[in-house]
Amino acid sequence: MADTTEQPDIELEGSATAPIIMFDEAPLYGIMGGIGRITLSAILQDEDGQGGVKQRRKVVVHLRGNGTAFHALREAINGMEMLATPAQGGDKPN
Repeated sequence: MADTTEQPDIELEGSATAPIIMFDEAPLYGIMGGIGRITLSAILQDEDGQGGVKQRRKVVVHLRGNGTAFHALREAINGMEMLATPAQGGDKPN
């Protein structure tokens, strides 16, 4: 869980109607004007017209945020990775 000690207690609304974003890769990232940018994409499969399958990449979202926002995202990713890592001496995730 992210450290929220620096933020006032603000209610989180819209959870039931927020979109779910599924992605396979983050092929592009950078900073412009002090704002972080990450492009997320999904790999899609289509018929190639000859009985086979072809793959293509489709951008699903452009993430934009300031340093504080990306720090919070990094903390969430770190926490998620910790939960998925087996505890020492065990084979089950934390």
